[in-house]
Amino acid sequence: MDKTYFGKIRTVFIDLDDTIWDFSANSKVAMRIVYEKYGLQDQCPYDDFIACYMPNNESLWTRYHHREITKEYLKRERFRRSFEQCGIVCNDPLQFDYDYLETIVTLKQVVDGAPELLAHLTKRGPVHVLSNGFANLQSRKLKSGGIDKYITKLILSDDIDVTKPDRRLFDYALEQVGGTPETTVMIGDNYDADILGANNAGWHTIFFNRKNVVLETNVADLTVTRLTDIIAWL
Repeated sequence: MDKTYFGKIRTVFIDLDDTIWDFSANSKVAMRIVYEKYGLQDQCPYDDFIACYMPNNESLWTRYHHREITKEYLKRERFRRSFEQCGIVCNDPLQFDYDYLETIVTLKQVVDGAPELLAHLTKRGPVHVLSNGFANLQSRKLKSGGIDKYITKLILSDDIDVTKPDRRLFDYALEQVGGTPETTVMIGDNYDADILGANNAGWHTIFFNRKNVVLETNVADLTVTRLTDIIAWL
């Protein structure tokens, strides 16, 4: 594949969490703030709790992507389950979740190379975000990270109650911006939700393999480990 491969691209969609806004880093900071606010470190060291919470959260999000659970179940269960496993007594996991989310949206860490990539992409046309994140949070994350100025449209799974990788969300996104599959590219860090979903909708795809995930098969048109590597292609 040569550098002209993406020459016909007219519409760019990009994922938000852990693609341009550093959810992983911001989550750990926000979690520690709220964890210590609740005084839970007296029951379980923070590092032990986060080691328990992270896989629980990731597993529940995967189930949410595939509509196996509701948003409300995810928000309640990720902390209830983690508290139980760590022997932590917290009378209101949902309030803890609320405080955590209200804290995380104030944090500004973006993924390395995100501002540079977005600035480059906006020179060639509008850039849109397509995210499974919660509607009351995503625009605030963009603003806190100082990258909202690069985004033309923010399209969310909450808009139509359908999540990536469901093709209906990708079709809906194209309708909102007047794009066509053959001239559209999706950039994302989640191979299942972003890449397989977009590929199934007939879009071009760029897999941001930030965590160096080993795949048996890879349908992405391009795979990078740094966002700035995309600049040479688009």
